[in-house]
Amino acid sequence: MQLLYNTRMFDYENIFLHWVNRLGFLSRGELTARFREAGHTVSAEEWALLIVLWEKGPQTPGDLASVTFKDRTTVTRLIDTMERKGFVTRSEDLRDRRRSIIDVSRYGAELKGSLIPIAKALLAQAIAGVSSEELETTTRTLRKITETMSATSDAGPRKKRGA
Repeated sequence: MQLLYNTRMFDYENIFLHWVNRLGFLSRGELTARFREAGHTVSAEEWALLIVLWEKGPQTPGDLASVTFKDRTTVTRLIDTMERKGFVTRSEDLRDRRRSIIDVSRYGAELKGSLIPIAKALLAQAIAGVSSEELETTTRTLRKITETMSATSDAGPRKKRGA
């Protein structure tokens, strides 16, 4: 694979970001389908917020946006949907009434026991045939690239244009 790209031809099939994007698209679709097959109405995007809430506890919408690399508008829309589905609750921040606090509802907490095994099964299938060394190298490399892009990018979802 050519690492430095020929300016005469831009072969997207040899660009790692194409494969990262493709993997993300496929995994989100497959995860949502598997949740649906198991009788759950949780989307992959909602799953991402649930994981954060399960691990970190109550969060502001801004914190959820930051951790999941989603813009605030998308997170607000997801929270609205998740609240209607009964996955999360929204309450007023007692320290700052302008902010709301999002927490997992009782039903959302109960989902953890059935959703995590589904996600783990998908991950196991996805890495079948990949050695632990390959997986560790890939993960380490993607983290390094992410850190580099985060440090040099002003187009991330947490930053406003022109700021």
